Amino acid sequence: MQLTLQIPDDLAAELRPREGRLPRILRLGLRELDAQGAAGFTGLADVLELLASLPTPEQIMALRPSQALQDQIDHLLEQSRERVLSDEEEQQWRHYQYIEHLVRKSKIRAAQRLRQA
Repeated sequence: MQLTLQIPDDLAAELRPREGRLPRILRLGLRELDAQGAAGFTGLADVLELLASLPTPEQIMALRPSQALQDQIDHLLEQSRERVLSDEEEQQWRHYQYIEHLVRKSKIRAAQRLRQA
């Protein structure tokens, strides 16, 4: 499908060097839009924002993926069992793994702080 858009000049300047990645940019943007308003965190950026806000140990322990994010993870897991993941899927999977690692570390530290309190 061919699509013609009018966008502000400053956005066009940002997109020009990424022109070959526009389908991926749109896909990721749509995924985030679809996930907005879901319970828990809606995407990876939300997890990082929460962790950066210096949440309480209780908030960290309560952190769970939104259903939309969990569905994305489950889908990638399924795909990886059936076939070799594409480069894009593999990169997405590595992002999920890294964020999960950060969340686990945060939860370990939060549990330690709760035990000390």
